[in-house]
Amino acid sequence: MAQPVWAERHDGGVLQKFLKEIGCDGVDAVMVTRQVVECSLGEAQEMFLTAPCRTAELAFHNAFMEALERSQGGT
Repeated sequence: MAQPVWAERHDGGVLQKFLKEIGCDGVDAVMVTRQVVECSLGEAQEMFLTAPCRTAELAFHNAFMEALERSQGGT
């Protein structure tokens, strides 16, 4: 279902908005992105986390990473 959305615009934000609208979130959205865009896992994660419609996911990710760093004695 996501392939035509990507093929039409080649826009990661549009793809993520479509995935979010159909209830495809988190790891599933990253894996669909990776398959549809034919990119690396890192590139798919970046596309997921930087999409305007995924600001809540990015905020959670950043807060989790900061807490993890603090728990490991990081700055």
